[in-house]
Amino acid sequence: MEARGGQALSAQPSYTDPKIIVQHYNFTGKLPSSEGESGLRVTPILFIVVCCLIVLENLMVLLAIWQTKKFHRAMYYFIGNLALSDLLAGAAYTVNILLSGSNTYRLTPAQWFLREGSMFVALAASVLSLLAIAIERHITVFRMQLHTRMSNRRVVVVIMVIWTMAIVMGAIPSVGWNCICDIGNCSTMAPLYSSSYLVFWAIFNLVTFVVMVILYAHIFVYVRQRTMRMSRHSSGPRRNRDTMMSLLKTVAIVLGAFIICWTPGLVLLLLDVFCPDCSVLTYEKFFLLLAEFNSAMNPIIYSYRDKEMSATFKQILCCQRNESSNGAAEGSDRSASSLNHTILSGVHNDHSMV
Repeated sequence: MEARGGQALSAQPSYTDPKIIVQHYNFTGKLPSSEGESGLRVTPILFIVVCCLIVLENLMVLLAIWQTKKFHRAMYYFIGNLALSDLLAGAAYTVNILLSGSNTYRLTPAQWFLREGSMFVALAASVLSLLAIAIERHITVFRMQLHTRMSNRRVVVVIMVIWTMAIVMGAIPSVGWNCICDIGNCSTMAPLYSSSYLVFWAIFNLVTFVVMVILYAHIFVYVRQRTMRMSRHSSGPRRNRDTMMSLLKTVAIVLGAFIICWTPGLVLLLLDVFCPDCSVLTYEKFFLLLAEFNSAMNPIIYSYRDKEMSATFKQILCCQRNESSNGAAEGSDRSASSLNHTILSGVHNDHSMV
């Protein structure tokens, strides 16, 4: 079989020949010149620093949930799963960086797919965990509960579904959806990945983003209607306004972080496929770093804004025992520490007046 540029390709894919890596990188234009090799040293260091931050932040979230009984609920289990996927994303990023550059050309295609696939698995699990949290909060608010009554078995099933989907999505290229035998359809940014696969990946994430927007918008509209009805029956409009602002602030941070961190990279993937003349490699590292920052920001958005979680973090950092918080689990459930509690404090008051 003859490919564009006069390079011959085998009709059968070979997953053990390192020459395929060089061939594909050279064809797509990602094979670096000797001049550019030395100018990229600062970027990997920055990536590794961010990766270390991601691992430490998310490890602290997992420790907080594991050692604190009051966090042993569905919402916190999903936050823990998000932290685990982000932690693995940070580890996968680190491995990817250490095996990049000149080390890339020593890899076999099978090793290359493992390197890239592990990162895609972790990122897919992170995005799906974000979606699971949005769905859980939507269900909780509309059932007017402080915490969802989902059983531990169902939580485990949901988490297993998340990881199964993530593994399948990350492994698909290694079992056939690649361009080893069709170099003309290769992506510039990921030279062994088929362009159609990256279009699928980008669309999947964009659709997930749209679903999250719809869910959070629905929550906001619902709470807004409730608080407006409350203001007609109550002389406390300031409290209603504060409740709405707290919700709006959290939703804006969640959606804003997702848009800022993910949209540029997803658009770049689509440009890679639909705009061959666009120099996507110029912006690749910067947009990848932005997407990586999302894994560092998730613990801040979903955990650090929770007063109880913040107190637990301080205890962990100061090496204090968490006896008092475990003993006061019942009382702490009534504190306004989560988005669900913020919403429900208004919803329950409204229900008692109507």
